[in-house]
Amino acid sequence: MKVIDKVSPKKLKELDWKRKMSLSEIARLYNCSSTTICQRLKEYGIKVRSNSEAHRGYYKINIPKGKLKNLYFHRKMSSPEIAKKFNCSLASIRGKLREYRIPIRSHYEAHLLCNKPWYIRYDFNGNPEEKAYLIGFSYGDLHTELASPRSIKISMHSSKINQVKLFELLFSKYGHVWKGEPDKIQAISMHCYLNNAFSYLLNKKDLIPGWILENKKYFAAFLAGYTDAEGTFCIYNGKDGNFSIRSQDKNILSQIRNKLIELGILCRPPHLVRKKGTRDIRGTISNENIYGLWTYRKDALLKLIDLLNPYLKHADKRRRMEIVKNNVLERNKKYNNQPDRRFYKLYLEEGIKI
Repeated sequence: MKVIDKVSPKKLKELDWKRKMSLSEIARLYNCSSTTICQRLKEYGIKVRSNSEAHRGYYKINIPKGKLKNLYFHRKMSSPEIAKKFNCSLASIRGKLREYRIPIRSHYEAHLLCNKPWYIRYDFNGNPEEKAYLIGFSYGDLHTELASPRSIKISMHSSKINQVKLFELLFSKYGHVWKGEPDKIQAISMHCYLNNAFSYLLNKKDLIPGWILENKKYFAAFLAGYTDAEGTFCIYNGKDGNFSIRSQDKNILSQIRNKLIELGILCRPPHLVRKKGTRDIRGTISNENIYGLWTYRKDALLKLIDLLNPYLKHADKRRRMEIVKNNVLERNKKYNNQPDRRFYKLYLEEGIKI
């Protein structure tokens, strides 16, 4: 028995007259032809709507222009999704779009929107400190792109296992994280598709957003994310602890340095460490100039560690941070907490109070 044979006259009348569905739409619903639906309506004594009656039905749907525009244009809902939401036909929604002169998207755009993701994607939780951290991390280590009107693709390539774990920690709660097999140098490629709630990760510039610089906690979270991507704590010459960041973002490094000075964490201005086109010790050619920012002073290191400690997530960098902290505390104990005079004259020349 065909599916259409099981449908009651009451149901067919509801679809045709109350929900204003067209014959072809009802036919698709029951996997048959529109001719079959027309025959069933006549058999059950249900009057078939004329073309003019069906046309007038378009304009009886009470959907305000602003609401329809928001659903279709801003929230990127498809015409069938909106029709289902308002319990009306697809033709009714199409008619309203034309009546309100809302541009109907192309077949290509509609195709992208109709392709549902394989894995569930969750909205960003809205926490501004996490947002600041993710912006800092993305500036340093992530490649971000708009994969489709509904998808933000983030990707990373790393040979460091803790960096791979960090990527999973940050994004697995928002989408499916894909990982490839290790290549010849044991580096792993990863990517994750996120929804449009993460569109703020697309705006990568050599500039820290103003809302981050204006708030100490947001700045600390941003710097922690940037550090997890580009920074390091280490013991220099096996004796003195220090903190450094190397990147191509000269302006961001300058902004970081200015904000640290404002917070009483002294460090020298960023300077060029490797020119564009030169090779590093691994033979990698730099496509841009590389700049470095360092902090050596004991008091500055302790203040910096206190600033980053609530937000730093990279397991290896947290371990190194503790090593540097213990190094500074041991040196303070050894030298009876004498203040560090490193770069003292240069800071005074720059008008920085110590």
